[in-house]
Amino acid sequence: MRPQSRAPRKVHPLHLHRGPGGKSVLTGGLDALEFIGKKTMNVLAESDPGFKRTKTLMERTVSLSQMLREAKEKEKQRLAQQLTAERTAHYGMLFDEYQGLSHLEALEILSNESESKVQSFLASLDGEKLELLKNDLISIKDIFAAKELENEETQEDQGLEEKGEEFASMLTELLFELHVAATPDKLNKAMKKAHDWVEEDQAVVPVDVARESEDTAKKEEEEEKPANPKEDKEEERKTKTVEDVYMLSIESLAEVTARCIEQLHKVAELILHGQEEEKPAQDQAKVLIKLTTAMCKEVATLSEKFTRTLTAVGSHQKAEVLNPMINSVLLEGCNSTTYIQDAFQLLLPVLQVSHIQTSCSRARP
Repeated sequence: MRPQSRAPRKVHPLHLHRGPGGKSVLTGGLDALEFIGKKTMNVLAESDPGFKRTKTLMERTVSLSQMLREAKEKEKQRLAQQLTAERTAHYGMLFDEYQGLSHLEALEILSNESESKVQSFLASLDGEKLELLKNDLISIKDIFAAKELENEETQEDQGLEEKGEEFASMLTELLFELHVAATPDKLNKAMKKAHDWVEEDQAVVPVDVARESEDTAKKEEEEEKPANPKEDKEEERKTKTVEDVYMLSIESLAEVTARCIEQLHKVAELILHGQEEEKPAQDQAKVLIKLTTAMCKEVATLSEKFTRTLTAVGSHQKAEVLNPMINSVLLEGCNSTTYIQDAFQLLLPVLQVSHIQTSCSRARP
């Protein structure tokens, strides 16, 4: 499931809080974007009628971290006015807390720097060499455009469910295909943690139901308390509130999405500076499509699992209480896949620079 617009709508109908904590991650870093990436590939545009669409896409993508930072700052101001230090279920703040915003900003800067390098190199060529390179770069861009079309045509496939182990295995294989020394340890750990708590809560007892039987079981609990700490944990889990599940859902989506952005950022750096062996940029683009698609499907699966768990735990809640929570989780699931897809598009100039570097090294005697 994807939003109709590439620019994500940030709507947070609920602001729930739980426990102490929270930290600030990264300040500044966006001013550099005002001086980087304002040029366009004029040479490519001359022979590519579809360039305007790509340019528009990149303009929308470049502002993504700014939009997220503004949303986070507004929420911080709101919380400051309430004089609270409690942990919040605001997606943007949690996304920043898990370093997602810092990696997105770094990827944006890397992408814009790469785009400037591509333009400068094209401007230094003419004649047959220029035409050959333009054709190569356009062929890479066409692969990315095909990914956009695929996203629009296969939204129904986004909810395909895979086990965490299968996703981890697929991720490792795809990174190996890219010929970069990247390991998805952090992403796999975040995915596993998210799947684990959802699976544990499949048998969760709504807190209202638990309270109904609390009085009748109180005497028995006093006479015979569990000797095993695991049993205490089980009892605590059975009385988890719908607010707890909502908080975990938003936090898990923010963490998993942040780890996906971090993985794509690291891949971009390794493509430019640390490839184990050369692999054609066109082939890398196709592998990156598979990687991004797998990430988006996994996030969509998690979002659906979270809403099912919310529905089960909140079965005794009024619709006006439960529905906004469910809608919020679904919305953030859509936003998460949009952020991952936007980060993928930022890799286009990176692959084009990599192709130029490889071509130059082959041309040397």
